[in-house]
Amino acid sequence: MTSRMGSIEDNTSGGYYGYRMSKAALSMAGKSLAEDLKPHNIAVGILHPGMVRTRMTDFSGITAAESVQGLLQRIAELNLDNSGTFWHGVKGDVLPW
Repeated sequence: MTSRMGSIEDNTSGGYYGYRMSKAALSMAGKSLAEDLKPHNIAVGILHPGMVRTRMTDFSGITAAESVQGLLQRIAELNLDNSGTFWHGVKGDVLPW
């Protein structure tokens, strides 16, 4: 589980340095893992859960249940052809790195 805030291309607001760096690193690890596991027929999803209602978002955004529903959909669609893709968990859009 990563975050859209780890996207370098999508960063238009700055801030949250530690959080952004940790999520960018996690996304890179997921991409590398996808490449390493592909020969073993194991797919890896790199997923942003959406903006979920938490203290970090001042409790704005989607519910945890809505996030999980979208994430389950993305996991169901995961295969070796899309392994290592960075997806918006709820909307299903491919996100920029």
